[in-house]
Parts: sequence; C-alpha cells; structure tokens
Amino acid sequence: MSSAQAVYVKHRTRRIVLTVLFYILLFVAFLFVMYQQANKVNTLEFASGQIELTTSKTKYTVGDTITYTIKNGLNTPITLLFDCPNQPFHVYQWTNNQWVAMTAKAKQSACSNLPNQVKLAPNASLTKNYSAWPKLFNKPGIYRIVAYANNYTALPYADFQVVDKPTPAPAPVVIYKPVYTPVYTPIYVQSSGGDHSSGGGGDN
Repeated sequence: MSSAQAVYVKHRTRRIVLTVLFYILLFVAFLFVMYQQANKVNTLEFASGQIELTTSKTKYTVGDTITYTIKNGLNTPITLLFDCPNQPFHVYQWTNNQWVAMTAKAKQSACSNLPNQVKLAPNASLTKNYSAWPKLFNKPGIYRIVAYANNYTALPYADFQVVDKPTPAPAPVVIYKPVYTPVYTPIYVQSSGGDHSSGGGGDN
C-alpha cells in the first residue's frame, strides 16, 4: 500500500468514527430531552378542589335563554377561553340513547361584546348565557353542557331539559239564549150593564 493510499484510509476511518460519534451524541441528546419531558409530565401536580358548572333552571321552555354559572372551587386561578362565534363549552343532546354533539355559530356583531378569555380567581364565579346562540336549544330535548380545564381530571357538566311551549286553552264560548217576558194587555168586555174592563190579560 502506497503512502497516499494509507493517508486516504486513515482519513476515511477518521471520518467514519466522527460520523458515528456525532450520531451517538445526537441520540443521547434526544434521549435526555425525552427524559426531561417525561419527568415534567410525571411530576405534574393537579389542582385540588373542583369546578362547578350549573344552569339557572333544570327545565326551560323553547325560546327561553339558557343561563349558566361556572364557579372556580380550585385553590389556583383558572382561565376560561371563549372562541366566539362558536358557543361556550361543549354542548350535547341526548338522542337515540347517546349524547350527540351540537354546534352553533353566533353573529359576528355579538362577538364584539364577548371577551376572548376570562380569568377566575379561587372561589370566584362567572354567569353568562346563550342568548347569542338562539338556535342551539330551539328543539325540545335533554341537553348537557361540558367544560374542560387543563390540569383538572374531572369534567364539570350541567344537564337540563327543554320542553315545548304550553298550548293555550281555547277561549270559553258564551251561548246567549233569548228570554221571553210576558206582556199583559187589558181586555174590555161589553155587557148589558155597561162597559167593564176585565183584569185578565194575555201574552203578546
């Protein structure tokens, strides 16, 4: 083997070794990053307490405005995100023995008065309604609204019923019957002794 070939082989071997070392270091760095991320997830602390979601009534009539209240019972603040024109929270209707997701869009003009996010301190509550989504609950049925929160294992939800408007009772029909009042007219009878009027009378 000539000196030139020996130098080529030497450099080629060095390049191979450096390439292998580079990929080994890259793999080790990848494992380190994955370990750090997994360690963060495993040590994630969930806030204690609970989030409550309720509605103003358990039974509404078609056309009523559905009002809800969410209360932060956790020991840490929470942030509620609103994605108008989409409705707040997840909405389901009980149909064919299963919960079916419902969606609706509000008018863009209604979104200008709605905040994108609201921060709730511990023990604070927020009351809003679905007035901007009138078609969401325009049919009779059983509905459920569900809220999701990060670092919170439970799913706060509220169930309520929407019923048809009551049918108005028919107006009473008044039947008028004529009332006859007898009218008495004196009858004059002529006799040999003179004219006399009798006290009898007849109906007219």
